Amino acid sequence: MISFDFERDSYKKDIIMIGVDEAGRGSWAGPLVSTACWFDFTKYKSLHSEINDSKKLKSSKRKEIILSLDNFVKYSSSIASVKEIDEYGLSFANAIAMKRSIFSLIQQLKNTQSQKKKDFCIFVDGKIKPDFENLDNFLKCKKLQLDNCSVEALVKGDSICKTIALASILPKETRDTIMRQLSKKYPSYLFDSHFGYGTKNHMNAILKNGILDLHRKSFKPIVTIYSKKNK
Repeated sequence: MISFDFERDSYKKDIIMIGVDEAGRGSWAGPLVSTACWFDFTKYKSLHSEINDSKKLKSSKRKEIILSLDNFVKYSSSIASVKEIDEYGLSFANAIAMKRSIFSLIQQLKNTQSQKKKDFCIFVDGKIKPDFENLDNFLKCKKLQLDNCSVEALVKGDSICKTIALASILPKETRDTIMRQLSKKYPSYLFDSHFGYGTKNHMNAILKNGILDLHRKSFKPIVTIYSKKNK
């Protein structure tokens, strides 16, 4: 069972811990979804012992956990569009979605009286810490200021940190819902079964029906399929 060690340590230091994870990074189609999550572990419920890496849970269990969340959990989900993924590359697009979700969640937390003057510690699932400052310079857009924040990457964070595990469940279910809706619009592509990932059925659907705007044209498998189709 995943412990609350990271949450307890932050609580003792009077720091607000935020966990961040994403869904859809390896998909051939559709957006990438990131969720930033804050979990008040002092208001623990028995069901939350089942919070785990989203990949280890069935959809029914993920939905059950989400429905159990109350005001002791705050979160924000944001997307990076297919256009952003193709234009900026996957890593930058992932950082874009992450920063949007973190910024939005921090605004929520700052609006609660007890959280106003505290520092934030952001734990991102993965090996590489996102370079949010360089992201702002690269995009040349209005900065999403992350004041009083430290950012750390945590390898296999969704398997060792409860808040990151919850942050892995939320974008997974959000993205799956998006792909199910797209499946209704494009039924011949079967997005409700593979959710945009590189399965044989997905490949066959592309070869038969063509590439859609929601396919990531910067991804090598899509480029390869497109080349084969146009020989």
